[in-house]
Amino acid sequence: MTSRSGRGLEKRKFKAPHLSKYSTSELKRSFVKRDRAIKIIKEMSEFLRILDLRESAILKTMIVRFAIESVEASHGSLIVYDPEKNKLRYQDTYVYDSDNKIILDPVVFESYSNIGEVEVEVGEGVAGEAYIKGIPILVEDIERSHYKKPIIGDLMKIDIGSVIAMPLKINNEVSAIFEITNSKSKLSFTQDDLETITIIANFTSTILENANLFLWAIHDSITGLYNNHYFFKELGDEIIRSQRYGRYFSLVMFDIDDFKNINDTYGHSNGDKALQMLSDCILKTIRKDIDIACRYGGDEFIIMLPNTNSESALKVCERLLNTVRSMKIECSDGRYFFMTLSMGISEYPKDGEESYFLFNHADEAMYYSKRMGKNRISLYQPEFSKLE
Repeated sequence: MTSRSGRGLEKRKFKAPHLSKYSTSELKRSFVKRDRAIKIIKEMSEFLRILDLRESAILKTMIVRFAIESVEASHGSLIVYDPEKNKLRYQDTYVYDSDNKIILDPVVFESYSNIGEVEVEVGEGVAGEAYIKGIPILVEDIERSHYKKPIIGDLMKIDIGSVIAMPLKINNEVSAIFEITNSKSKLSFTQDDLETITIIANFTSTILENANLFLWAIHDSITGLYNNHYFFKELGDEIIRSQRYGRYFSLVMFDIDDFKNINDTYGHSNGDKALQMLSDCILKTIRKDIDIACRYGGDEFIIMLPNTNSESALKVCERLLNTVRSMKIECSDGRYFFMTLSMGISEYPKDGEESYFLFNHADEAMYYSKRMGKNRISLYQPEFSKLE
């Protein structure tokens, strides 16, 4: 938890400004701004402490805002690297007014529709050079430098005067750039501002590395679905919640009919392709952020449907089965094949109040579907347990 909640914050001390460089008013403003930066970094530390590591999209959005507000900037963007195009692309972008509040002007929102299409060549401009060199760049006056003004200035109607481009590194490789700008109406960025953005970037890099490791640890590498270790943890948690609130939920277990024949006939690479296409179908069928889908192993899958009885689960399974039946898997050599599923459903607490019984009963219902000719769905019945 230490690394998520502000590792290094105590060790990194802000340097006091040199008194001879500032007038009394400038000195006061410098201290006020530095105090604001410290408060925002502390707020960010608390935010990171409670953040669910699966919510990396929220992280990236909030970090851009923390960075802008910490140095009272006019604008900030997260620019991500697109390996397919070998270009940098604007992602999360915010514009602030002179009172450091997000602008809610409809003109700005109209401009937002074009942001995702804006690309920067690697090595081009301040952001492009920061990406190539992997180092932060501070430009106090863009017009007196050799850099072009960031293209985002024209889109967001900002007369850019000063720029900070800060690389975000994951596993020592630059994956994105913070581009923070000030309009000419504001003071130029300073080395103090650069230090503040550096601290935020270091926080962000550490959290993204942890998030990537966490997601890798709980997901199946081929399908992208959850692995069985994570699934059974969630199943245990759902049983506790359902006991507490008097709810029911359903467990669905299924596999691909004759999957061994698919691998033997069309090759394991096409077998993996079938698993991936099935995974896509599953994710399009279930409820995002509610249902939990897992690749249990081989060609076996499990889905947990919270607050869903077996009859409602049956309808979900019918949609999935019909989608898979109609899906054509094409091989690189021109051949193609189809696949079907055998599915079984158990319901909590009717078919068991412990994970062991729920899992086994869904498994028995699945194998009943196979006995009955495959390509079908079965709701668990007590007599299934007596079949050999």
